Amino acid sequence: MISEYSLEGRTAIVTGASRSIGRAIAKVLAEAGADVLVSGRSRPDVEDVAKEVEAIGRRGLPVVCDVADRDAVAAMVATCNDELGPPDIAVANAGIFQEWGPGESVTPEEWDRVVAIDLTGVMNTCQLAGREMIDSGSGGSIVAISSIAGVVALQGSASYTAAKFGVIGLTKALAAEWAKHEIRVNAVSPGFVERDVEPLKEQPEVLEQIMGRAPLARWGQPREIGLAVAFLCSPAASFITGANLPVDGGWLAV
Repeated sequence: MISEYSLEGRTAIVTGASRSIGRAIAKVLAEAGADVLVSGRSRPDVEDVAKEVEAIGRRGLPVVCDVADRDAVAAMVATCNDELGPPDIAVANAGIFQEWGPGESVTPEEWDRVVAIDLTGVMNTCQLAGREMIDSGSGGSIVAISSIAGVVALQGSASYTAAKFGVIGLTKALAAEWAKHEIRVNAVSPGFVERDVEPLKEQPEVLEQIMGRAPLARWGQPREIGLAVAFLCSPAASFITGANLPVDGGWLAV
């Protein structure tokens, strides 16, 4: 392995790590050499992923956490510090989607639910992990998971689109502020991955639009997102901060 791609000796926090993209991120970071705190809302699921991390040969620490609960995020970061050491890497991946529907139909409850997790939860994770990195004085790397919906509007997803646009703005703001602390902050914007197929099966017109647009004309794999995240967390990306990396099969290119 090229040494600049190694994460040997690093400690990572990954939220929303119990399945799909988050699970893949946790496993790829472990393969690159990091110990990983695996966070999610289901204890059995995070315990399973932590075991997979340990099977790779790294330490895996399962922690149940709702990122919309600031106190829970603070406790998660403290647990990382106590059990694995101060975080060198934080991946704010936890997120939910909304029910597809027109903007005029979005209820206040739906708006609050999506924004609480997809934007406020990202802020909680980035801010509290970032404080730990600042206090440790050793710098670090933070990656926030946005979406292609953070770059262009996806019709029928007003709440989700607004939150994901906010994630990219937050990424840029923190990158500008924390560069003096040697903390890099970047975003990754996945396109449609295999986890998205099931809820769209009842909307064939949406599926046709998705597959008809992306030049690579296929669904992404969670591992492909994990590999992009691992790159941004590594010394190979040492001169990259405030960036948003689409991993979308070219969906945003056309």
